[in-house]
Amino acid sequence: MSTDAVAYPPPAASPEPGPGSPRPRRRWLLAGVAAWAVLLLVVAYVSIRRDTPTVREQRDIVAAMPVLHRALGQLLAGAGPEPVVEISGPTVERGCRITPVRDGADLVGTIILRTAEADAPVLLDRIAARLPTEYRPRVRHNPTVGTHTLRADAGEFVAIYGDVTDPGVVELAAESGCRPIPDGADFAEPLIGLPVDAEPGRVLAALGVPIPSSTERSGGVPCPTGGTAHTARATARTAVPAPLGATLRPFAGPNATIITEEPDLYAYRTPTLSVVVTRTQTETHVSTTTPCP
Repeated sequence: MSTDAVAYPPPAASPEPGPGSPRPRRRWLLAGVAAWAVLLLVVAYVSIRRDTPTVREQRDIVAAMPVLHRALGQLLAGAGPEPVVEISGPTVERGCRITPVRDGADLVGTIILRTAEADAPVLLDRIAARLPTEYRPRVRHNPTVGTHTLRADAGEFVAIYGDVTDPGVVELAAESGCRPIPDGADFAEPLIGLPVDAEPGRVLAALGVPIPSSTERSGGVPCPTGGTAHTARATARTAVPAPLGATLRPFAGPNATIITEEPDLYAYRTPTLSVVVTRTQTETHVSTTTPCP
């Protein structure tokens, strides 16, 4: 057997790519993809700068404030002068997440209305009928399960909710949803004394309990016809004897309309003020609200 090594011919050289070879086509494909990516970035930048926002997260919480204030004013005006009113907020509630790595805040304003038990569902209907048509209000009554709801859209992604939460109690809310917080945003209300600030102390004095040194006041709700509605609150760390009406009925005066009279809850209104008083075993809470004119 021969032990001579077998000689193999050298590998053939790769031919130079011609005009129709795959390599130039791939280079053109990569260039086209890069150009398309640049075009998308340019379109996105222009859209962010000029187009109308299409989702809530594109508008920060400051942009929602005038819309939400107007919505609260429309709700308050729609309720009319008949119910007893309490206003909470608008307040900035931090802690929500726009994305897993981006914090946001929700702007929320609440109005609580007290009326006769049978009138609460009708009150929702009346408010819906008085809201601007562009809000597209919808009221649903389900007597089977006892639910009565109002839903509306105030625009700019501000939602309106209304529910009968207890017999004779309607709770309305306007919410911005979770939104970005601009750098350096300051949400503090200017501390300007108003006549309503003294009203909770007058009620507590009539009840014979010590008057606290300060009151808490809600942000103002602008009324559609002019003026601003405010709620002032005070809490005394002293309980008063029940029933509340025994003292408050003569204090409210002959022009007062009593809406709720229970041992631990008394709510009435006059032409210029809504008053709600609640008591626990250790505290007495008073809220007073100036209505829309």
